[in-house]
Amino acid sequence: MVSTVMRRDLPPFTSIRSFEAAARHLSFKAAAEELNVTQSAISHQVKALEEYLGVRLFLRRTREIVLTNEGSGYLGEVSLLLDQLAAMTGHIRDKDAAGPLFVTSTPAFAARWLVPRIAAFHAAHSQIELHIATSLEPPDFAGDRVDVAIRFGQEELPGLLVSPFFSTPRFPVACPRLLNGRRILRSPDDLRYFTLLHDEVSDGWQDWLLCSGLADFDSTKGPRFEHCELVLRAAEEAQGVALAYGALVEADIAAGRLIRLFEIDLPARAIYSIVSPETWASRPKVAAFRNWLLNEAAAGMEPRAMPRWSGRMRQVSREREPVL
Repeated sequence: MVSTVMRRDLPPFTSIRSFEAAARHLSFKAAAEELNVTQSAISHQVKALEEYLGVRLFLRRTREIVLTNEGSGYLGEVSLLLDQLAAMTGHIRDKDAAGPLFVTSTPAFAARWLVPRIAAFHAAHSQIELHIATSLEPPDFAGDRVDVAIRFGQEELPGLLVSPFFSTPRFPVACPRLLNGRRILRSPDDLRYFTLLHDEVSDGWQDWLLCSGLADFDSTKGPRFEHCELVLRAAEEAQGVALAYGALVEADIAAGRLIRLFEIDLPARAIYSIVSPETWASRPKVAAFRNWLLNEAAAGMEPRAMPRWSGRMRQVSREREPVL
């Protein structure tokens, strides 16, 4: 069946843009710089447009180009149409810059870093409504209701823009109640008498113990948890010692819920990435959240002094000491 829809007879848009920029500047060179192409590409596109129209748009002289009468008249019409197109595009983009933005994150990053900073994001982008969900599963941008994902790791994925942004060292932490029990914790070797809490996503205890010179330490014992948020919750409840990512526990240490142990860190490494489809990266809401997140994370990468366990803190009352 033959379509009855009328087909528009239009020149290539690249040729129109090249002509309009060259006519506005009266310079192929300036047009090339504006459109970030070569001067020869501008000349080629203008020539193709002249052949398409069957008229000369420019008089090419030794050191300049001059619009013909046809070129001058065409410029007026083309400029009007491009201005209208730009205005409509801006209107649509402005509409897309407001409203809900669906973000999925790992539980620990959402609870301990992102949620405490939502007010700062809202202050900078009050027109965007964040909807935050937590998941350990890879994001399904085609099927799930998700615009941006924050994932553990930095693996590159086809069709996705993966930007590592969160780097932090790792060190042991524990609840003050645990440290005021019967056992004294003065050196890494004393961890033999404490329960180690394990993160199934990325444990790290064996590496930390090797850094501490304890090659013969059995680091496999102790309860295991699906992800580091559960590990940290167990540590806050005095269930054992956790190996924490420093930037995730700054607030807990400052509030006294956890105490940093020893002076030994695992080297800082990128542990989180912000992920979105490459074709969505320029969407106003996605770009606004990505830029805010990257800037906020970069500002927080400055080293901060944290209180450390001295091994001398003892409770006067021992009525409710944890059993180790």
